[in-house]
Amino acid sequence: MSQKGFTLVELMITLVVLAIVLSIAAPSFSSMLQDNRASTLGSELQGALQFARSEAVKRRQNVVICRSNAAGSSCENGTDWSGGWLVRQASGSVIKVWDSASGLAIVGPNAGVSFLGSGMASSASNFSVKPSICSGEQKRQIAVSVTGAATLSKAACQ
Repeated sequence: MSQKGFTLVELMITLVVLAIVLSIAAPSFSSMLQDNRASTLGSELQGALQFARSEAVKRRQNVVICRSNAAGSSCENGTDWSGGWLVRQASGSVIKVWDSASGLAIVGPNAGVSFLGSGMASSASNFSVKPSICSGEQKRQIAVSVTGAATLSKAACQ
């Protein structure tokens, strides 16, 4: 009479091999997740810049995208944008607010970016988005030209 199944030794060997494979795959999976988060947030910030520009053109008046204060009700000077940002009319009325991003470092211009009613930016600006533990080319840079165009690119972590 033959019995079918696994012995305890076979099961233990299978579990050891599985543990080794998972320990090799886990760090690269974590790195891939961080890269994906930086890419997603970079695209979201680029979309916010394009939104601010289109609102300036639509309203035919200056619109500012800036670092948000803790309440999300007005702009606050500073280069750390990880606490969130907002789009508002130059006269002060808030149009849209974006929440904070944890685990990512977002650096932008101190006073924000102002778009004129023509869609032009008042000055060229640069943003960077990167994970708190950055390696390889996980950093994303967004360059805003004086014409108002925002371009997103990958960059090496520094």
